[in-house]
Amino acid sequence: MPPSAPLVSLPPMPAPTSRPPLVRLVPPPCEDHPPQEALPLADAVALPRAIGDLDPEAEQAAGVLVRALAEVLTGRRPAAQVRPALVPRVAHVMEHLVRSGAAEGMHLAGVRLQSPRDGVVEASARLASPRRAAAFAFRVERRPRRWAVTVIEAALDPQGRLPARS
Repeated sequence: MPPSAPLVSLPPMPAPTSRPPLVRLVPPPCEDHPPQEALPLADAVALPRAIGDLDPEAEQAAGVLVRALAEVLTGRRPAAQVRPALVPRVAHVMEHLVRSGAAEGMHLAGVRLQSPRDGVVEASARLASPRRAAAFAFRVERRPRRWAVTVIEAALDPQGRLPARS
């Protein structure tokens, strides 16, 4: 092993009195708040917008249910008010979604209806807030005494953590 050089002690250097200039290599990050307040979309929504021919009774039932389900999901209506129109597994999914609060503060921004066959209407709805959007879809079927929501699927959580399919 070769002999090592003796260690030399260096005197401490004074700290710099100025900082080097900042050079941005990427654009600045987006701000957390929108540049302007959100426009009132809820009043501008024409409900329902149907694809193809819909039975007027089916269109009315689906239109009422889409508004009611949106109000439940956004926290503006108690879930108990729509429970009679839901099959049990859909009621269970709705309770889970409401408890999560994922759509709290959003409003109904758009609706599409279509009828794959007589006595069945499929609806998709978009919810919006100034910061994000979400969606849910459901199927309404004519039962002997009433219309019933038989299937629901929702994409409300931005991280996709909520199981929202009946």
